[in-house]
Amino acid sequence: MAEQVHIDEKEMEKLREQAKKAKAAKAEAKPKLSTGTIIFRVVAAVIVVAYVVLLLFGKNFMDPNGLFLGSLNIFKPIADPNPWVRAISYAIVVLVVCFILRWLIGRLAKNKNVTKRTGVAVIELLSNLVKYVAVIVLIFVFLSALGVNTTEIVDGLGIQTLIIGLGVTSLIEDIVAGIFIIAEHLFDVGDVIVLDGFRGTVVQIGIRSTQLADVGGDILIVRNSSIGSLVNLTDRMSSAAITFPLAPSVSLEQVDEVVKNSDFLTISEKYAPMQSGPLYLGLCGIDSKGVQSVLIVAGCNEQDKYEVERILYKEFKLLMESNGIKLGATGIEEG
Repeated sequence: MAEQVHIDEKEMEKLREQAKKAKAAKAEAKPKLSTGTIIFRVVAAVIVVAYVVLLLFGKNFMDPNGLFLGSLNIFKPIADPNPWVRAISYAIVVLVVCFILRWLIGRLAKNKNVTKRTGVAVIELLSNLVKYVAVIVLIFVFLSALGVNTTEIVDGLGIQTLIIGLGVTSLIEDIVAGIFIIAEHLFDVGDVIVLDGFRGTVVQIGIRSTQLADVGGDILIVRNSSIGSLVNLTDRMSSAAITFPLAPSVSLEQVDEVVKNSDFLTISEKYAPMQSGPLYLGLCGIDSKGVQSVLIVAGCNEQDKYEVERILYKEFKLLMESNGIKLGATGIEEG
C-alpha cells in the first residue's frame, strides 16, 4: 500500500493547471461486440424486418382476411386470433419499443450537456426502468394473448396481497433511497467511493441496488436502502504521490539536475492515466540511517491512482539507475 503523503493546495493547483493545458479530446474506442451478440442482433433485425414487411405487403401474396395476417396485426382486432401469433406480435412490438427507448436513453447518456445537469445515474435508472416495465408488459400481453384475463388476476390478488406477496415494501424503500441518492448527487456512475471499508468504482445504480467494482474486479452489490455513510473520492482531481528513497551519499543537487535535464517531467504525454505532472518536489524526509526521501506527485483520476503510482516508481527508478544514482535501503531495522 502506498504511503499517505500530504499535498498542499499550491501543489494541487499546479497539477490542475497542467491537467487543463494537457487535456486533449480523444475519440473513445468503440468496444468490439462478441460473435454471439452480433448473431443475436442480426437475427433480431431479420425478425423485425420480416414482421414489418408482412404487415405492409403481406396482403399482396397472402389472404388479407386470413387468420395469420389478422392475428399478426395487433392494431387490427379480429374475432378469434391465433393466440401464439398474436403473442409473438405483441412481443416484437414491445421489444422494438423498448429497444428504441433504451437507444434514445443511451444517446442522452453520451451527451455531456445532458449528463452534466442530470448525471449518468439518472440515465442508467431510466434505462433500467424501461427494461423492467418492458418485462412486466410482456408478461401481461402474453397472458392476455393466450386468453388469460389479467384484470381478474390483479383484482383477485388485491393490492395489499400483491404488496405483501411480492415484497414490494422493501422494493419501495430501495427505490426511494435510490432516488434520494441521485437527487442529492451523493455519487454517480463512474465515481470512486468508499462504502463500509470497500473502495470501488460505481458501475451501476439500479432500481434496487448499487454495484461497486474494486481494482481487482470484485463486485460489491448493496441495497440502496442500506447505504449509509460513504466517502466520494471523485469530487475533484486526485493525486498520485510517492516518496522515493535515495542513498545517504547521494547529492540532492545532482538528483535535481538529472530530473531537470531528463524527460521525466513530461511522461504524462506517454501515459494516458496520468492527467498532469509529474511534479518533482524534492526532499521530504531523512530517516535515522540517513536515507533521503524525495517526493513526486502527479494528477490523475481517483480510479487510476494506484496505476499512476506504479508508473512513477518505475520511471523514477529507471532514471536514477541510468544516471548511476544509488537508491536508499529502506526497511532496515535500526541497531
